Amino acid sequence: MRENNKIIGNPSVLQIGFSLFGMLFFLAIAYLIYDSEWIINDKNGNVIIGVIFSIFCFFSLASLYNLLSSKKIELTDETLSISYPYIFKTKKIDFNDISKVVENNYKVESSHNTSTFEVYKGRKITIEFFESKKIEITSLEITNYNLLAINLKNIKKSYFKLRIEHNNLKNTSGYGWLIFIVFLTLGLIISLIKNINK
Repeated sequence: MRENNKIIGNPSVLQIGFSLFGMLFFLAIAYLIYDSEWIINDKNGNVIIGVIFSIFCFFSLASLYNLLSSKKIELTDETLSISYPYIFKTKKIDFNDISKVVENNYKVESSHNTSTFEVYKGRKITIEFFESKKIEITSLEITNYNLLAINLKNIKKSYFKLRIEHNNLKNTSGYGWLIFIVFLTLGLIISLIKNINK
């Protein structure tokens, strides 16, 4: 999104979708384990079930954390602002505090048995500060990534001025997996609701 001399990168549908439906999916699985009618006669069995339940709760919390850490980026000729809309936090960054900006490939993979699946393939910008801190912004997280990346890479140059004529290409990687997760999660939740109402 372009707003006069400002480039805005909002949280992307992919970031929100993966986080939200990931959280619901892992919560639904945790509920299934918790509410199961398994009869376990020994203590070890109960411990194993408790560990599995805790793992799915952890993944659900990790998905919630990803959702809450969604970023909104605003870049002008003079300021860089990174806000976290779901926790009402904003960070204003002085260009002089930045030591360098680097762009690399970025991908998310999932594995099943011995096979590895590529869930998402895109790019990542790393903003490094003089105090050894850094902020990463990925094409998975925000809209308008390509336009922001081109400008952020030039932020340390003395003649820096926003370039907003560039056409922003949309990365469609990951949407197939998101649709799959949405249908899987909704199917699981509908099944749980039907079982509860019996």
